[in-house]
Amino acid sequence: MDRFFTVQTLSQTPNPQQIIYAAMHQDYAENFVWDEREHFPNEADAGAVVVKHLLAGNRGHYGPLEHPQIVLNCGFFPHSTMQQIRTHRVGVSFDVQCLAGDTEVTLLHASGRLRKIKISKLYDLWANGEAAIRERKIRGRHGEPPGLYRRDCKTRLRNMKLRVLNEETGIFEIGHIQEVFAQGIQPVYRLTLEDGKTLDCTENHRLFTSKGWQTMKDATGLMVDANREVIGYTQTCYLMANGVIVGEGLYRNKEWLQQRLQAGLTARQIAAEAGCSIEAVKKWVYAYGLRLNKAKLGTLNPWNRGLKGAYRLNLTPEKRRERRERSRQITRRGPDSNFWKGGVTEERVAIGAWTRTIAPQIHEKFDYTCQRCGIRGGTLHAHHLLPVYACPEKAFDPANLVTLCKTCHEFIHQQNQELSFAQTVVPIQALPQKPKPRGNKLKAHPVKVVQIKYLGLQRTYDLEVAGEWHNFVANGVVVHNSFRYTGSRIIDVVEGKRDIEEVFYLRPVGSYSDRQGKRYDYTETLRQQDLDWCLKACYRYAERIQQGFSEEHARGIIPFDVRQHWVMSANVRSLMHLLDLRWKLDAQLEAQQLCELIWKSFKEWVPAIAEWYEANRAKKARLAP
Repeated sequence: MDRFFTVQTLSQTPNPQQIIYAAMHQDYAENFVWDEREHFPNEADAGAVVVKHLLAGNRGHYGPLEHPQIVLNCGFFPHSTMQQIRTHRVGVSFDVQCLAGDTEVTLLHASGRLRKIKISKLYDLWANGEAAIRERKIRGRHGEPPGLYRRDCKTRLRNMKLRVLNEETGIFEIGHIQEVFAQGIQPVYRLTLEDGKTLDCTENHRLFTSKGWQTMKDATGLMVDANREVIGYTQTCYLMANGVIVGEGLYRNKEWLQQRLQAGLTARQIAAEAGCSIEAVKKWVYAYGLRLNKAKLGTLNPWNRGLKGAYRLNLTPEKRRERRERSRQITRRGPDSNFWKGGVTEERVAIGAWTRTIAPQIHEKFDYTCQRCGIRGGTLHAHHLLPVYACPEKAFDPANLVTLCKTCHEFIHQQNQELSFAQTVVPIQALPQKPKPRGNKLKAHPVKVVQIKYLGLQRTYDLEVAGEWHNFVANGVVVHNSFRYTGSRIIDVVEGKRDIEEVFYLRPVGSYSDRQGKRYDYTETLRQQDLDWCLKACYRYAERIQQGFSEEHARGIIPFDVRQHWVMSANVRSLMHLLDLRWKLDAQLEAQQLCELIWKSFKEWVPAIAEWYEANRAKKARLAP
């Protein structure tokens, strides 16, 4: 046995044989077995009943074995062993950092709009293909038989845009799904955030907090009782949540608007703080269904309150008609008005018709994005950057048109902002201008956890994310993906802080053979050469890190059998299945040694079942129930 190999029990269902007995008894009982719990046999006697009537009886109904769960921490095994166990698992989960099936993963449409899909649905599509059932009437090109099937869609899922966080800048970017996992049945807790968001996850799932990556349990200081019910939590935790808009456009963020309104600010004050118009603030307040704070008009005790003889415009109907007639005579109208913009002539009608005809091309050029407020989509207008009344020669020039939303277009004309807007978009002498960059940058922001609740055992799932950043957004919160890699132990070897055999696994010296009959001797000389090669790889890895390479990129030069730690959960049935597969005498040496260590925990946990298994199935390569 390798001196570093370790398996420790993190947690386990108490009284597992009694639970199996209760489930087995309920299957054949008319009464509600909860009412009989005071009369259940003790743990040892319950185990004897399970062995006699379920296992030794070979009744074939083994569902009750799947209720108790055990969580094991496996350490210092070669990476290849972890991958082999992972490949052959049935109900065995790794990392146990999992999310409940209803958790929504944030993806993006090509248009930039958000798309949220439940992680359980993602797994169903990943494992089983498209939901629509299709019929193949002839044999497929890869030899698939005729019949009903669901078409594989993994390529399409991998091409979907997944929202991930650049952990260095705090800005959200685009990533892609590498793998979707079903992580088995796990104890799940619900975290409720101050803004109303909720996240259902296991206590070991890693979350991006204001202090960096932490497991849910460590981040909150979670305390639970023997039944996993929450007693309390000792630490104030802020999770990094979905983004607020960086720079311009802050007023379009719902959370920011809510905070400003709750602070008592008016639309004018919010507009001044965000650097936008009052109309833009009102537009987004109403769009989110929020309520504006009314501005305080005057003072509580104005100077003329109750004063007799104050100024009043109390005109008779005859006087009002006289004022209107005088206004018509004095006020300059039409071309004589200071506000004259050309009127609606036949030429202006033609310009309007041409503008509406070419508008779709203009909107496509500007990616359907308003060039004033930056909002994409909605009701769009084509606006003359240089007004027609000022530059009639530019009336039919497509380069003089930009895309505006209806609200911004009306505001510019109503407030006589044509010239100032044209100058802010582009210098008048430099038309046309390159379209405004698409979209806005979003930055993660911290939100406080205000409640934690135990939800019970649920089916759980997780993602593996391709690329540099191994995270994704779940229910609006930044969470970690499976199988995160870190290279700090490699650097420790270079700096002399760790022995190289603590980081890399090499088989002991000896004679070996495989299932194909190949025989070979692994000598001390060959083993030392391999150790030297591992050391050189460590130095090359450290060199790449110093050159600025990411850990994920630099790890490609590391030997495959770097030692790996992982957390593994299983129920009684799946654990016996794993022992059947990897404890047999022709299994990989390292896998056999892993099973030897797992067996110690299994035997202490369910002694009666373990005794039956050891006598009837251990190392005999027969599949367990």
